[in-house]
Amino acid sequence: MKILEKIVFICLFGALGLLSIWLQFGIIEREQVVFDGNERHDPDYYIENFTAVGMDEKGQRRYVLEAERLVHYPDDDTALLDNPHIIQYEDGAPPRHTYSESGWVSSDGNEVLLTGNVRVIQNPDSTKNSGGSVLTTEKMRIFLDRLTKSPG
Repeated sequence: MKILEKIVFICLFGALGLLSIWLQFGIIEREQVVFDGNERHDPDYYIENFTAVGMDEKGQRRYVLEAERLVHYPDDDTALLDNPHIIQYEDGAPPRHTYSESGWVSSDGNEVLLTGNVRVIQNPDSTKNSGGSVLTTEKMRIFLDRLTKSPG
């Protein structure tokens, strides 16, 4: 009887081993994951001391966008800004300066989202005898394409 029990155990463990090998390599097809890098959000370039100037149809300066650093991401064609500064020029008004700790630029370059200690400084207009102002907030969205259109 002992030999018969040993044979049963050997056959049972052999069958379990063959079953596990068959399950591992035969019946279960594993999905092949191919990593092609399309889902990565890595920068392709950066610019130190970045400056961009926007002009209207008449060639007049409408805004200046400056940043300590611009980092561009090719997967969604957006950019991040470190310590951006936007100067907005409007006819008949002194320049408006906007500062923040960081910023994001949309893929078309027209939308800028400023975040972190945003400060908007409007200097006094000496010709109209008006005082200046300072506005502070945590977030501000600026559409640069609206700044390039001349008033009127």
